[in-house]
Amino acid sequence: MSTDSLPSWRPGPTKEAVVEFVTAVTDDGSPDYVAEVDRVAVFDNDGTLSTEMPLYTQLAFAFDRAAALGKAATMEELKAGGLPAVLELVKLTHGSISTDDFEAVVQEWAASSTHARFERLYTSLVYQPMLELLAYLKANGFSCWIFSGGGVDFMRGWAPEVFGIDQHQIIGSTGTVTFELADDGKPRLMKGADLAVLDDGPQKPISIHQHVGRRPIFAAGNTDGDLPMLQWTDGSPHRSFGLVVHHTDGEREYAYDVDPLLGSGTEAVLAGAAEHDWSVVDMATDWDTIYNQEQP
Repeated sequence: MSTDSLPSWRPGPTKEAVVEFVTAVTDDGSPDYVAEVDRVAVFDNDGTLSTEMPLYTQLAFAFDRAAALGKAATMEELKAGGLPAVLELVKLTHGSISTDDFEAVVQEWAASSTHARFERLYTSLVYQPMLELLAYLKANGFSCWIFSGGGVDFMRGWAPEVFGIDQHQIIGSTGTVTFELADDGKPRLMKGADLAVLDDGPQKPISIHQHVGRRPIFAAGNTDGDLPMLQWTDGSPHRSFGLVVHHTDGEREYAYDVDPLLGSGTEAVLAGAAEHDWSVVDMATDWDTIYNQEQP
């Protein structure tokens, strides 16, 4: 019987480095041993755990919701308008609704909306090798967290079941929220229209500090927006591990070095990987499988 915990990872330096690291920090006889309480692993989502091309999953949701509200938008408009245009779309499609109602809207969309190229649910376009990595880390006493630039309420609507990560360990960008009593006297939280925290770049290590309270020893990202999170992890007093997912497989997924909308590249994060000896996943070479053959 096979005991390979990472069967979708092809044999090679990247897989070997992951296994060697986990073995070293979990062996209480090893000089690199790390107590379980300090085994914190943090992951970006879009492009690291799941496909972000040709647009983020959350933007696909926003486009569909805008159309349903009678105020359809286009990708061309967003590219022309940049971040301000994206924020306006988010205000329209994510605000003025209770958190409970928004969760229900997200879950309904996630259960039925499919990616045009792959013809499968957006929420099934998660990387099988990364699902295996999450399970492998958790089986070895790691607490796994997601720190994403995506909206936290959107991710918490579908990601816990897909990734096996509790809602409170999924952190992302947030908008304003207010507390109120509805007409029937029941309390509710209402999502506002303004951005409160954009969880990207330097904000990621700040969010890790605020929500986890411990410096991670494992971090995974894919663009320059994840570099501060990887740098923060690299500064741990314990042995640490950095993983950069590089999109090199245009046949089975996408090959690119710039994210689909805001233009975050990979030059700085790949340079950081070379400087700090982080592992880089070459998707075309290192992964035997991209997606699970069965949709969740």
